[in-house]
Amino acid sequence: MRDWLLIPLLLVAGLVQAAEFDIYQSDYKPLRLALLTKAGKDMEATANIFSNIVRNDLTSSQSFEAMDPMSFLATADEAWKQVDFGDWRLIGTDTLVLCAITHAPDQWQVEVRVFSPFQGKLLGKRTLHASENQLRTLAHSAADFVYQTVLDIPGYFNSHILYVRKHGQYSDLIYMDQDTANRQVVGRRFSLLLSPDWSPDGSQVALNTYVGNHPRLELFNLQTGQRTTFGEFNGLNSTPEFSPDGRFIAATLSYTGNSEIHIYDLKTRKWRQFTFDPGIDTTPTWSPDGTQIAFVSNRSGSPQIYRKPVGGGKAVRITHVGSYNTSPSWSPNGDRIALVTLKNWSYAIATVRTDGSDIRYLATGDRVESPTWSPNGQMIMYSAEEHHIRRLYRIPAWGGRPEPITPPNIDASDPAWSKR
Repeated sequence: MRDWLLIPLLLVAGLVQAAEFDIYQSDYKPLRLALLTKAGKDMEATANIFSNIVRNDLTSSQSFEAMDPMSFLATADEAWKQVDFGDWRLIGTDTLVLCAITHAPDQWQVEVRVFSPFQGKLLGKRTLHASENQLRTLAHSAADFVYQTVLDIPGYFNSHILYVRKHGQYSDLIYMDQDTANRQVVGRRFSLLLSPDWSPDGSQVALNTYVGNHPRLELFNLQTGQRTTFGEFNGLNSTPEFSPDGRFIAATLSYTGNSEIHIYDLKTRKWRQFTFDPGIDTTPTWSPDGTQIAFVSNRSGSPQIYRKPVGGGKAVRITHVGSYNTSPSWSPNGDRIALVTLKNWSYAIATVRTDGSDIRYLATGDRVESPTWSPNGQMIMYSAEEHHIRRLYRIPAWGGRPEPITPPNIDASDPAWSKR
């Protein structure tokens, strides 16, 4: 939960209505995708599994729309022998993907070819390999290749998600692949767990945990499960976020008597205060080049988002629209910041340029919280409440439809997308 926890406005969350925003939609139309996979003898089931993963990855990005295979005018074997661009244009195919999967001892291999029927040419081809138990990874890599070949943007399909699952009096830390597969509990029975954040190399997670009523900051090793406390001061110890180089963690501390942003050096194990203001400063997020930190402050009288150089200097206000802007999350591309905003008593997930211009409202909902970016900056995940249960949703950063990715019977919050 990367929310403005100290402002009473949250007490009226139950009264919020999701009807007061001009939801941003781009004029982008998904590319019509035809995907055919051929495989050796007795490998039809494997080919189907592989194809389904690739197809699901590409369509879940909302950049592609899968075509019905019943409309295809060629089989996979026929297409591999010769691509008839006229036939594929006839049925409106924007992107044609051919895959050939083979199995050698202890290894999978797939050749991927990507065509543009309307340009009448091959856009790219690649041969990929994966070990025996990494068929899903191979499929995600194939989807990454298609995505980058067609859109000229790196894929994100081998990335991972962490989130908090609450059950009864306890919370668990849950890991899953970005497509929700491989879901597993990696940390159990926390009395309270908030704001997980991945280290850049994916080996550790910074957490805000509680012992009794006392908050503290911990590092959690995803391989060993070891927990190491790095912040346990009087007052707030919250909202940790790793710097892009992995050396520092910015967090909110209030042991000085006021809520301020502090920076922890993982090498020297020392803290330094970053903000100095009579107002409340909280919820830091790093720019991808590590030179600035954006954060929430009420120094202007209401919670707004500011940015300040890490090396020192004046804080500059970013948000000027609305009386409530919180939960900043800086895009990996550096050009936009995701946030939670309140307007006319409605909450929304939005993005804004770092100079405060071009605010885009993407999705509304009850208790929308904790926006987090995909590694390529094209998707945003967040949590929202539905029938008193929080669920995770994802939506394209350029505008699209919110899609739930956790079941309606599991309380899921505080998503964190891996950095790669």
